[in-house]
Amino acid sequence: MSNPAPQAGIDANPRWLNSYPQNIEWRQIFTPAPLYALLDRAVARHATRPATNFLGRTLTYSELGQRVERAAAGLQRLGVRKGTKVGLFLPNSPTFIIFYYAVLKAGGIVVNYNPLYTLDELAFQIRDSETEIMVTLDLKLLFDKVEALLKDGVLARAVVAPFTSLLPGTKSVLFRLLKGKELAHPSASPIRDRITTEGQVMTDQGPRMPVPIDPERDIAVLQYTGGTTGTPKGAMLTHANAYVNVLQVASWAPDLKDGEERVMGVLPFFHVFAMTVVMNFGVAKAAEMVIMPRFVLNDALKLINHTRPTVMPGVPTLFNAIMNHPKIKSFDLSSLKFCLSGGAPLPIEVKQRFETLTGCKVVEGYG
Repeated sequence: MSNPAPQAGIDANPRWLNSYPQNIEWRQIFTPAPLYALLDRAVARHATRPATNFLGRTLTYSELGQRVERAAAGLQRLGVRKGTKVGLFLPNSPTFIIFYYAVLKAGGIVVNYNPLYTLDELAFQIRDSETEIMVTLDLKLLFDKVEALLKDGVLARAVVAPFTSLLPGTKSVLFRLLKGKELAHPSASPIRDRITTEGQVMTDQGPRMPVPIDPERDIAVLQYTGGTTGTPKGAMLTHANAYVNVLQVASWAPDLKDGEERVMGVLPFFHVFAMTVVMNFGVAKAAEMVIMPRFVLNDALKLINHTRPTVMPGVPTLFNAIMNHPKIKSFDLSSLKFCLSGGAPLPIEVKQRFETLTGCKVVEGYG
């Protein structure tokens, strides 16, 4: 990035700068790069640093990078080429992060899917986006829908990852014992010939083939709108769009240090806000991402107490819920250094109360 000299005829000190934070250089110009360059840089500089913390199980950046490379090579063996659309039908999890970057490294385009979508909503987006492969978990809540779409010929192929492999040893065993009915059995599916397991994708059969990326022209993510004002539409986000947006977010937090932060991941990754300010931003800072598969207020506050995150992106309803928790003063939120709110306007009284309680400034985004 660079700070160019003002052009002739342009006010070097426009009056609106008086309302800008003093430690932010608003004239910065960022050089676009492939979105996965964020991960490559984190792996190269902070290999031993924890990258993900999911229900107590961690992966380092080195481990994350290795899994992404193997998954990218496996996706290419399945036929993913430049421009192939690959869907992510996943809750917040390391699997989401691994396959997100693997799709990009394979040359494909990520299409995010809401895990709560109905079959009709999924079918519409699959057809509209021309999604060819869907990545999901073996949780029945997810797999049964993907299996139905495969049977109906709406979807060509699925990659299915085992949920219990994401859990620490004891939790993995207990989940199978106590909640085994929530797990599907892809190997017994009548259309198992169109299902590839994560293990098969991850089999080491050589490196991925490099795919040239033009950051300003090549699409990284096909992100669908919420559909609140009509039929959802796929917004084409280039590598440059997503990459530079992350650097813009980072510029608002100049005091954060690469390889030393911890980001609280309570917002859903399939949404563009969390995709940017939790996942991509977390990777850009080589931060440890503390991942919650779904938001439960008490669990989130306990997790903050235990893991001591320094960054917490949220939405107004999250900040409001925290402030109105009847026992909020029994939780220690003092580790927070940077909070970002988006998704809707943040009431000024909620912002002020949260900042007073935590000592952490809340930056409000829009877009």
